[in-house]
Amino acid sequence: MKLEKFFLAQNMAFLISIPPESNLRKLLSFCLATKPRENTSGPDLLKMTCELMENPSNLPYWTQDVMGLDLDYSTDEWKALGEMGIKDARQFMAALLYELENLDL
Repeated sequence: MKLEKFFLAQNMAFLISIPPESNLRKLLSFCLATKPRENTSGPDLLKMTCELMENPSNLPYWTQDVMGLDLDYSTDEWKALGEMGIKDARQFMAALLYELENLDL
C-alpha cells in the first residue's frame, strides 16, 4: 500500500474510534468546519496545531486564529465552536487529552 493510502487509512481508523460526545470529536468537528485560505500551507497549520498542544490553555485564541484563516467567520464555524461547549479551556483540553490517551487504536 502506498504511504498516502496508509496515512489516510490510519487517520480514518482514528476518526472512527472517537466517541461521539467526546471533546476530541467536538474539536475535530470544529477543524472540519474551518476553511483556510488557499495560500495557507500544511506546515503552517501543523505549527499552529502543535502550539495548541504545547499550550492547551490557548484554545480560545487558537480557535479564533483558525476561524480567521480565510478572513471569513462562517456560520458553520460559529456553530461548531458553540457545540464545543467550552467553559474552561484548560478543563476542556485536559478532558480531550485524557480521551486521546485512552483511545484503543
